[in-house]
Formats: sequence, C-alpha cells, structure tokens
Amino acid sequence: MNYLSDLLLGSIGEDEISDVTKIRNNLQGTINNFCIELLELDLENSKQRLLAPFYARTILEASMTLLLLRVDPFRILSIYKVQSSSKYDVTKKSNVALLWNRDIIAASKAKEDIWNPENKVSDFDRALLGKHWGELLWIPTFTKLQDYIVEKQIESNWLNDFLSEEVIAYYERVKTDSMKLFSFFSKGIHYEFLIDIERAYDKLTMQNNLYSMFQKLALLALVSHFDPSVNHNLNKEDSTTLFRKIEEEIEQWYTKMKP
Repeated sequence: MNYLSDLLLGSIGEDEISDVTKIRNNLQGTINNFCIELLELDLENSKQRLLAPFYARTILEASMTLLLLRVDPFRILSIYKVQSSSKYDVTKKSNVALLWNRDIIAASKAKEDIWNPENKVSDFDRALLGKHWGELLWIPTFTKLQDYIVEKQIESNWLNDFLSEEVIAYYERVKTDSMKLFSFFSKGIHYEFLIDIERAYDKLTMQNNLYSMFQKLALLALVSHFDPSVNHNLNKEDSTTLFRKIEEEIEQWYTKMKP
C-alpha cells in the first residue's frame, strides 16, 4: 500500500537532490514496507498479531515525522545532520533525538494566551500537534477541507463522518487519539505487561486501533495539502483521490478481517 506514503509525501520535484529528498525517500520506504507487512498479518494468529504493535508504531512515527518535515523542515534536517556526523554514536542517547512527547505532542500545556506579546520564545511550542500549530495550521485547514467536501460533494464515508465534526473539538480528539495509539502500540513493543499480553492485544482491539490509526493519518495527510505554507503540496483533487484510495484499501482490509 503506497497510497498513504504518497499522500504524506506530497509532490516530488524533478531531479531534486537534497538532504530533504533523502529523508523523504527514507521515510517513504519505511512507511511502504511496514504497511505491506502489517496489512498482510493474520490477526487471528497470535504470533503474527504480536508483530502488529511494532509495525504500527513504526508507521505512526514515520508518518508523523514526514508530516513534520513538510511543516517544520528545520527540526528534521537538524536531526539528519547530527545523525550524518562522523561523531554520531548509535549506542549513545542523542540530545537532539526526535521525541513523541515534544516533537509530535506538546510536552507541556501551552499558555492560555499563546499569542501574548509578553510571551518568551521558549513559550512557543513547535510540536506538530501542539496548540500553536493547531491554530496556525490544523484548525483553519480542517475548516477548508469541510468546505471543499461540501462544494465538491465528495463521496467518502470517512470524509462524511469528518464533515459532521466541530473542528476545534475534532483537533483535540485527534491529539488525544494519537497519544492513545502511540501508548497502545508502545506497550506491545516494550512488553511491560505482567498479565497475559494476548488478552490485552486481542484481534478485535488490535484491528480497531489499526483502523483508527490509518484513518487519522490519512486525514492529517489530506488536510496538510490545503495550506499553502506546507511544503510539497499536491493539488486538492489529487490529494483527495489518494485519500479515497487509502479509505477503500483499509475498508477492504477491515472487512476481510472481520470474523
């Protein structure tokens, strides 16, 4: 399944050779490979099902990183340069490593008035799903997407469900759901359970969380193309077409997995 990575990646410049291109290619390859492996798992098989959290968290993290690259390339390029240094040691904890609870979800609660002139530079949070990017990017473009769905009368169950949402409340739920998904998949990797892990990660629970992940990632990827400040945007028609292909493929997978 390459549709998700294509939508996350956006447009590709001809003969473009740069660090950004190298990063984009690496992330796209990761997302494609792990999506294929994940969707081919037999979730009825307990041994195969235990691989799903690892595959899913990789997809979730790589997808959010690719979105962050398009929104805030400085952060990702900085990490890439550090990792490319001859002094970089993979056995040591990196001071600039990408962290979920900092780069994707805000590490601390933002001030009530985030645009107060008295605020310091350190008060401005650059987390992808933080309050600042929420007001600058996500909430306005969610509204644009809803208007576009109505205008073009797009046939999509996923988009029709989104159309009924109040955008601010929806954005807050996307953040909450993303944190829950990350935590859910992470526990399956670190094996912190003392209880029977197969009971905690039963087929239906796993399937529903995977479905939710693909839905959220697809919608965030789609809406990113509705803001001109984001890099490598596709046009609205092409991005919507890719979104619907993702929806079709995931719905077929979900239906096939039903008992």
